[in-house]
Amino acid sequence: MRCETCDNGDRHPGRRPYVQQRGDRIAVVTEVPVEECAACGEVWFAEDVALRLDELLTEMLTTDLVAVRPYSAPASTAA
Repeated sequence: MRCETCDNGDRHPGRRPYVQQRGDRIAVVTEVPVEECAACGEVWFAEDVALRLDELLTEMLTTDLVAVRPYSAPASTAA
């Protein structure tokens, strides 16, 4: 898929760290699945990834002053 931002590159899958600071707390989630443009560096998250990232960051920033964790998909609840 062509990059909508620069129209010079194609979007391709990758993994990147994501850092968020809230007040005096910092959380880093590593290996987050993304689509990125090699030409301009723009990054996109799939909806399910963004929702899971929000869950992880909320948990990390509620309990830890500084936290680093790898991205993990939610555990399956199918029986």
